[in-house]
Amino acid sequence: MREKVVMGIYSLTGCEGCRHEVVNLGERLLQALEDLNIELAYEPLLGLSAERSEYDIVFVEGAVMSEAEVRRLREVREKAKVLVAMGTCASLGGVASAYEVLDVDVVKVKYGSAALASRGRVRRGTPISKFVKVDYYLRGCPVNPEEFLKLLSELARSVWVRQGERRFEFIREYIASISGKVMRLDGEKCVVCGRCVGICNALGVNALGTVNRGIRVAISTPFATPFEDAGCVSCGLCAKYCPVGALTYRDDVLVTQKMLKGGNVDAYVEPEALASLAEAFNASPWSVITSLKAVGFSKVILWSPELRGSAESLTIVPASPAEHAYVRNLYPSLTKYLAEPPEIPSDGILITQCVARKLQGSPVLTAREAEKLLASIPVDTMVESGPDAVKMGVKYPIARAVGPYEVRGALEAVMSGYFRGGTIAIYVCPGGCLMGGGQTFPKTELGMIEEARERIYREIMFRIDRR
Repeated sequence: MREKVVMGIYSLTGCEGCRHEVVNLGERLLQALEDLNIELAYEPLLGLSAERSEYDIVFVEGAVMSEAEVRRLREVREKAKVLVAMGTCASLGGVASAYEVLDVDVVKVKYGSAALASRGRVRRGTPISKFVKVDYYLRGCPVNPEEFLKLLSELARSVWVRQGERRFEFIREYIASISGKVMRLDGEKCVVCGRCVGICNALGVNALGTVNRGIRVAISTPFATPFEDAGCVSCGLCAKYCPVGALTYRDDVLVTQKMLKGGNVDAYVEPEALASLAEAFNASPWSVITSLKAVGFSKVILWSPELRGSAESLTIVPASPAEHAYVRNLYPSLTKYLAEPPEIPSDGILITQCVARKLQGSPVLTAREAEKLLASIPVDTMVESGPDAVKMGVKYPIARAVGPYEVRGALEAVMSGYFRGGTIAIYVCPGGCLMGGGQTFPKTELGMIEEARERIYREIMFRIDRR
């Protein structure tokens, strides 16, 4: 029987998400270690903190941000026969590489200012291959656990894996910066983590993808065309999933502040956006309404779009311009059944969870922009007040398809002739409008956020129904 393969997992400056992906494999990890005759000697997350003088394989997560980490990394390299850069931070510098160019200090939010101070930061986040020879790369933010197991299996069996596309590890030769009517990609900030590509692919839109190879690798639309020409539906989910702010949408905060200085501006707020703001500030939705008045809005009106259907013929009702573009781009044969997206108020500023509504007017604030607008207000301590008016769309007896899988299923049913009459409303964002692309960033686990927003949303709707 061959000798045990000794393995260690080390971490530099990072969120430890890649290590957690590995540890969360649980029994599958234990079984793989047993089958491959591997001894996991060092992984502090599992209580294995006694270092060895020599390793067969070492995985390193995180970027280098201090001289102490440079020394630490070189010590690990001397001990390891094979060294693997694990994740975007170790491979490309990750979030920490954008430390000096981000509009907000995402690095401190992600890693904690105290943790950074303890590291004695002397440089922006740098990939580990600037300081040591890296034998293999596991890319992703976080890494794909299946790819981890596959590479581990091959390395433990001494199988040489070909990854040799990168000849010069620190040269970035190609930058893709792309603009559109609403969306924008700043290639200087992009760390090629692939999250935007993943959500775009999950929707079936595929407007974004990874282009080129080696040192020219980048995220781009096909041939760097503007977003709309690439089939983008302006849902904004790519911006929501981007960890470094490389993907953004048109920001209407400044123009809103100028309008508020002029006075007599009404706010129209969608219930889903109000629920998101209440969750973000850990406050009552009625305190959020008071806060909106405190920053200068004359009136706050609860508003939702009117989704009109037809009892006589088959009608596909898009909840927003995103769904309208979705059908036009991906199911052009169904446009004969497609209604126009609902109109938005023209006599005030709409606060919405939907980025695509920015295609219908200016200014339009997303919940995330409204959060910035309210940043100076102690929202959680404000007294509660009700809306000045409620203008909710008329409720029609229509079927609803929520999320990309249901929407695709419904549209396929129409194409096959299974769905022949009535009205179906479609909402393309996963989780529906409560989890739209313009919503505030989650403050805790995603599932808990969805439950919290749903609870607040039901509270809002219950109070409206009782008016």
